Amino acid sequence: MSKIASYMNGNEPDVFGRFISEIHNYNHFWLEHDHKFIQVLFPIDYGHKFNKHALLVEQEDIDAFIASDELRNVHLRSLDLMLDYYGLERRGEDIVVRDELTPKSHDWLKPKNHNQLRITRIIRSLLLLGNKAVAQNLQRVFIREAKRIGTVSDDTLVHWENATA
Repeated sequence: MSKIASYMNGNEPDVFGRFISEIHNYNHFWLEHDHKFIQVLFPIDYGHKFNKHALLVEQEDIDAFIASDELRNVHLRSLDLMLDYYGLERRGEDIVVRDELTPKSHDWLKPKNHNQLRITRIIRSLLLLGNKAVAQNLQRVFIREAKRIGTVSDDTLVHWENATA
């Protein structure tokens, strides 16, 4: 079993000794202030100098997630955690706005906010690990709402658009 699948199944901790169940219990404070959980909940296929500890998605991982409803559902549980924080919710494969979205109440709408990078990662991870329709729906909602509110940069919108390429 791949390391990513083993972590998502709750069989192994991440490099910091945290099991996925612990991160799934994070409240909004910790979702905002811990900067090293997003890489393990939403692994992607390329690295970055700021997350050298993150495992990279390989074909073995893609195959494991495609073959396992359980793995895809754990991944969606991670998404649900983040959506709650972002003022959105998932209904099946659809993503809907739950809260009144404003930059004052939702940090991801503030200019140059680090959550915008997280959103790119989330979209990409969902796409890679077998939740393509959810990834595309999430992408559409984030782009639509960001354009409607007008506080997210065009560069960020391009990153979100390219996350499913």
